[in-house]
Amino acid sequence: MNRKSIGTIAAVAMLSAAGAANADIVATALVTADNHYALYTGDPSSVSFIGRNELSGGGAPGQYNWSQAELHTFTSGQFIYIATWSDNATAQGLLASISLSNGDTANSGDSRWQVYRSNQDLGSGAAAPTTSTVVGWISTATTNNLWETPHIGGANGIAPWGTVPGIGSVPRWMWTTVPGDGDPLVGGSGYGETLLFRMAVPTPGAAGLMAMGGLLASRRRRA
Repeated sequence: MNRKSIGTIAAVAMLSAAGAANADIVATALVTADNHYALYTGDPSSVSFIGRNELSGGGAPGQYNWSQAELHTFTSGQFIYIATWSDNATAQGLLASISLSNGDTANSGDSRWQVYRSNQDLGSGAAAPTTSTVVGWISTATTNNLWETPHIGGANGIAPWGTVPGIGSVPRWMWTTVPGDGDPLVGGSGYGETLLFRMAVPTPGAAGLMAMGGLLASRRRRA
């Protein structure tokens, strides 16, 4: 067998291993939002609904629906998606502490998060967006280059929410940017809602696999 064949087989094996490893990543997520969120995972063409918070503004437990984060444990797809919407009063934001079994995190405030404004406003009591609706938003955002960098605010503990138990001090509240508004977390607003946040889940050792693939390609050229 020649060097080119060996290199090709090795590259295919590495990519297959990467895909298998990514499929085994388990996410442990504590999520809350003012006022509502729905959590999904999957790839751009297919997502699964994981869970959400309360339908109303009241909490269970806690005075408000954002007072206590919900715990979700799931096998992650290529992306984690979170749809969020507010009641257009007082304040709005998303806060999440997400640990991945590959040692990485996907906390809110991480620079890898992106957001899309669907302009389809939901209110308290609304059902979570269907998976087909979310896939449609993903397609529109990706095709039209509408994914944006979200507004990143202060860490867990800031006013008006105070400290949400269990989330820790690293995650930061985030929302969409609003033109002319330096802090879109405070003051009632429904701008751009419903919002869809996404973060790509890195494959374990992806950087190393890419480097090795480049080395194999170099060796094939020399051969």
